[in-house]
Amino acid sequence: MTKNGVILTGGGARAAYQVGVLRAIADMYPDWSHPFNVIIGTSAGAMNAMALAGNRGLFRHNIDHLEKVWSELTMDRVFRADTFNLMRGFSNVARKMISRPIESGPVSFLDSSPLRELLEQEINLENIRQTIQEGQIDAVGLNACGYATGQNVCFFESADGMEGWSVGQRGGTRTKLTVDHIMASAAIPTLFAPVKINREYFGDGITRQMAHLSPALRLGARKVLVIGVSANAMCPPKRPEKPAMPTLTQVLAHVFNGMFLDTLDYDIDRSRLVNQLLELIPEKRLKESGLDLYPVDILEISPSEPINDLAMKYIAAMPLVLRRLTGASESAPFSSANLASFLLFDHRFCRDLIELGYRDGQSHARQIERFFAREAEG
Repeated sequence: MTKNGVILTGGGARAAYQVGVLRAIADMYPDWSHPFNVIIGTSAGAMNAMALAGNRGLFRHNIDHLEKVWSELTMDRVFRADTFNLMRGFSNVARKMISRPIESGPVSFLDSSPLRELLEQEINLENIRQTIQEGQIDAVGLNACGYATGQNVCFFESADGMEGWSVGQRGGTRTKLTVDHIMASAAIPTLFAPVKINREYFGDGITRQMAHLSPALRLGARKVLVIGVSANAMCPPKRPEKPAMPTLTQVLAHVFNGMFLDTLDYDIDRSRLVNQLLELIPEKRLKESGLDLYPVDILEISPSEPINDLAMKYIAAMPLVLRRLTGASESAPFSSANLASFLLFDHRFCRDLIELGYRDGQSHARQIERFFAREAEG
């Protein structure tokens, strides 16, 4: 049987969308326990990945719990969102920027200690190890970026026999996953503090991540479901008739989009191109060449509607200081919600994203059926 994997990408609060897609899959296969052999998570997707890997019952029951967590989420369960802590974070960043390097320490605007408490409460690490030992899944991996080396590392826990890798700025390390690995993968640059793992500080796995599919393939997956959080394909950009000078937050929003959204689209396009080229090469010639290349079945499910539009409805839920930081306002055009949507951990916004993900999952029902079809059936 061809092993399949799921890739859960980053995007802050946008990752609630992934739960809706997974809910649609759970409804299609209510008796399944572990539909995926390999689970890879990055940034906020790392939290969802670990929740999936720790499933000890039916898949749909696990999704019930994951959906409940996201549907009841508030910003103060992810970071300290009161005015005092926000202002203290901003002043700390300003002070460290002008201090000597030895006094600088981690630079972050937000205190993400509540997120650690949430993860310790909701993620059962021992369940994950038992699930792997029993052969229910082969591996779970979390991507993070080392700030000293610039290397993007997939920390993975797996069955015996799987080895790590190092290819340029990409690597994989077999280890015992902890809450530190999740926190590191979800540490959005400058917003959340990096986390020290072994001898290096690590931050958000999206940083310098150009090969999103690679870790799943190296861990044995040959079919990959990618659940993204970008609506780029469905919602092409519109150029204004009278362009204005971009604000700092608009520039930052494009930087975040480039990290969290655009590189995934590029990697999928590149992989599909490789698939097309492999179809033109006779199998005998491919084997003779010695190239370790093979076609990969890729199913991508991403938002069918602009997430910015959903976020604009709940901008008022953000603290005023945070709205100023992200450049968001109720009266501003929807584009101002771009940066804000990454931090809008509001239960109403998350529920809307889950509903959108569920609808999109249902609309891909035939593709999902083909994805999970056994080789004997296909």
